[in-house]
Amino acid sequence: EVATVMLDEVDPFLRGVDREVRLTKYRVGLQTIVEFLEANPPQSGGFRTPDSSWGENFFAEYYDQPIDSSTTERWFENTDLGLKGKIDLVHGPARLLDYKSGAKTSAYSIVKHSALDPPSDKPNFQALLYLAHQRTERPDEELRFTFFHFLETLDDVVTGDGSLDDCLTTVTYYPVTYNGYIARRDTFTELQEDAANDCNKTFSKVEYEEYSEFLDVHEFPETRDKSELLDSMFARLLTEQMKESVGDYKYVKNGCKQALRHLLRIRNQNYFTGDVDAFEQFVRARLSELNDRRAGDERFPVQGLGGDPNYRYVDNRDCILEGGSR
Repeated sequence: EVATVMLDEVDPFLRGVDREVRLTKYRVGLQTIVEFLEANPPQSGGFRTPDSSWGENFFAEYYDQPIDSSTTERWFENTDLGLKGKIDLVHGPARLLDYKSGAKTSAYSIVKHSALDPPSDKPNFQALLYLAHQRTERPDEELRFTFFHFLETLDDVVTGDGSLDDCLTTVTYYPVTYNGYIARRDTFTELQEDAANDCNKTFSKVEYEEYSEFLDVHEFPETRDKSELLDSMFARLLTEQMKESVGDYKYVKNGCKQALRHLLRIRNQNYFTGDVDAFEQFVRARLSELNDRRAGDERFPVQGLGGDPNYRYVDNRDCILEGGSR
């Protein structure tokens, strides 16, 4: 019935030949959501919000039912950070979830497009923003933000072969610095057991204390670029250290490269304290600029923080005033 109601609402915008296809999409999407929630029921997260919810809900009005859930459509406004938003689902005390009907993106892509220096051409700060707010409520805790792409397995479900795992992308916030995270014994164990073969073989022949002492002396480079990391002095020193401890073998050199790639993937698919701290500072700076421009101190610019504007995203270009501050 829900799928039919949805179809009736959008019917004026559909061609007749598209109705059955759209109805199938709605049914599969709803079935996928129900399947996920039945297998992973939300836990009360105690998420503090100024109001129980915000805005209107079509189905609440349609079925004449109150919205009294403590986990769905939770509005928040964090005046200290200058952030506000609405969370689709507080899935648990330390996990937020957002429903997406579009194509699935990877954790790497999510982190990449939330970069600040410079910002992406099409930035997406959603996960970082919500995690920044949640961190104020649950400091010093590991937090997760999950994107649930409920139509990702549409074709597979139709053929009877869908998997919920294929719908989910999760990014994790760790309440430590990145350097602190990779210096943990657990991360060292990953290099011994869960990384590529030569990496496992190489690091299984050394003790954690040697790895920890090396990181105490040599700071991991700030780069997120694989080529820069592999060409860095840090990479050369690590390889020399492992050759001295394990032996001058080809697998040791390759194992060090695999270890560096593994450590870089951790950085490029997760958030750490430094990332959220930088985002909070970024928001404060943007709000200050916005207030100055609203006060008339300068015009609003066309050029973005990443450099020259991408005019594909600029409307009414004939109205742009050139020269000086744009």
